[in-house]
Amino acid sequence: MRDGGATTMQPRPSPSQAPPWEALSLVANFLDAASLQAASCVSTSWHAAFAADHLWARLCRSHYPSAIGLLPLQTDSDGTATDRRRSCPHRGLFALFHSAASSRGRSLPPPRLALADVAFCIDLFAASGETALSFAVAASDAGVRKAPGGVFQFGVDVSGRNAVAGRGEHWSVRWTAVRTGLGRLAPTAAIVMMDTKVPASRAGAFGSGERGEAWATERMPAPGCGGGKLEAEVVVEVSGEERLVEKVRLGVLLDCRYVSVDEGLRYLQHFLL
Repeated sequence: MRDGGATTMQPRPSPSQAPPWEALSLVANFLDAASLQAASCVSTSWHAAFAADHLWARLCRSHYPSAIGLLPLQTDSDGTATDRRRSCPHRGLFALFHSAASSRGRSLPPPRLALADVAFCIDLFAASGETALSFAVAASDAGVRKAPGGVFQFGVDVSGRNAVAGRGEHWSVRWTAVRTGLGRLAPTAAIVMMDTKVPASRAGAFGSGERGEAWATERMPAPGCGGGKLEAEVVVEVSGEERLVEKVRLGVLLDCRYVSVDEGLRYLQHFLL
């Protein structure tokens, strides 16, 4: 517009001026969940536009269609069941299913059983059937292997017991885990971790002063009705021609690796608590 040769420009709307609420509803239909969530927090009018239940119902049908069937039906005063899904908060339903994926990585709660509550009983029999070694030790005193988070592997030094396993084709070993009472006064529950034969030949043939070891593994009982994959392992370290027992190592394996202390205790608590 010209006025006396001068050009007059029409005032432009301020960039910060809020769009009309009608436009918000039109835009909302094209936004994803994250954008709707952020936009609904801007103001009261934006919340009314972007938190509308039909928008979240659309997202539920698109991403989690089976979730729609979880919304209950509303019973009218005359006893007629009507679809309540139009008024139910689909936003909360979408958030629930969206967070379900991250829940898969949630850490398990700590075991209710502690090493201080458990004792190990070991019975080692020579090939002749005579008892070569027997002892009971608190799990917390059994020298748990130090590693990040702790590994369910223990080593007990028995060199001072003068226990002789002797020669022969095999030895027999029984490992029993026991839940002790308060103050370790009396056992209250027990589970046999393994009861099997240890091939003595694995220790090899060696002379005086030489050392070797023999070991055995056995599938552990499955907790509940599931299939068990855990294996108990006992390693017997011996020396000399008479197979003097120097050390006994205990552990629990899963796919050829030692489980953590927490994993081992969670397994034991199924039987001991």
